[in-house]
Amino acid sequence: MTLAELIADIQVIIQDSSYTDGILTTRINDAVSNITAGIWLKSLGCLSPPLPELFDTDTVDTTVNAYASMPADYQRNLCMVADSDGTRIRHPVGGNYNSFQRFLNQAEKKDLSDTGSVFIACVKGNRLYYQSIPTVAETLTVHFFRKPTAMATATDTPDGIPDHLQLRLIRHYVCKQIFGQGIEDGENNQGTGFKYHNAMFYEAMDELVDFVGLDGLPINIAGDTRLMWMDEEAAI
Repeated sequence: MTLAELIADIQVIIQDSSYTDGILTTRINDAVSNITAGIWLKSLGCLSPPLPELFDTDTVDTTVNAYASMPADYQRNLCMVADSDGTRIRHPVGGNYNSFQRFLNQAEKKDLSDTGSVFIACVKGNRLYYQSIPTVAETLTVHFFRKPTAMATATDTPDGIPDHLQLRLIRHYVCKQIFGQGIEDGENNQGTGFKYHNAMFYEAMDELVDFVGLDGLPINIAGDTRLMWMDEEAAI
């Protein structure tokens, strides 16, 4: 689906001229960003998994601090960190690269001031944390799932979302948001539009998960009530 086709489809449904092409473009890009970042699914009791087409590899240079910024296009699920020799740097024992509390517990110096070769790493927000701190900056390779590229021109297509689910996912996400903010389909049908598009959106999300599959096992991250996806090695 192109951006122009998505806009036209949504305009037919909402029938409100105040939603210009520019406004709908923003709404559509927001939908793609939220879908790729993960939607909480009651059917699974966790966030939807990352989308394979957004898998990326980049590098991060260590600093004089115990952390460095992740690449600007990082969105979610750091799944591998390797040193300059290509040797994998482990995540906290008993967790994964998102296990920040375990990282703190397993750091030898609790102020994260230990110096030496990097032997453990994790991500918190948009920062890559590591111990120890190299005395000379080291380039680390990181594997993760990136942010989708926003659509801007009429011929742009949604980044990362499987072709056969693009229309349904984006249409129903945008429409449920619009109808949920008070734009409805008649005085006697208050809430009908939102309920319909909300139900159709989650039905499409279930199909997305079935199509993509679940890579790894879900675990609770300390301090977070949500479930994240853990690589197979961490499950052993």
